Amino acid sequence: MRWTLSKVLTPLDMALRHTRYAPSRFGLGAPLCFLTTSGRRSGAPRTVPLLYVPFGGDALAVAATNFGQVGHPGWSHNLESNPRAELEIDGVTRLVIGRRADAHESAHVWPRLDAIWPAYETYRTLARRDIKVFILEPEFASD
Repeated sequence: MRWTLSKVLTPLDMALRHTRYAPSRFGLGAPLCFLTTSGRRSGAPRTVPLLYVPFGGDALAVAATNFGQVGHPGWSHNLESNPRAELEIDGVTRLVIGRRADAHESAHVWPRLDAIWPAYETYRTLARRDIKVFILEPEFASD
């Protein structure tokens, strides 16, 4: 099932991202965003659909589950290499700065992520790695 999700659901979400028919929206009621990072080697934009939860103020939290795979997803490596990214929610794009959540923040975020997608608990068990949680904070232009 995880393979199907990673190989079918993600591409469908990307193909239908600007419509109301993105598969991740059906039946979940879960908040879906599209995070665009810069490839750490290529510098090319890389966009992925992710579920998110609010994290105080205008910040959001996302988890680098990679559907419970052993390795971390590419977007998490990209974000650690270059924390500047674009975040699209409901067709509105904004610039964000991503940072790895500390242990206290992750402990606060996981129950909320589990509430919107119960498979996250299974992913943590199967991955056999510390799944990274990222906080995405708005990037404000300096004056």
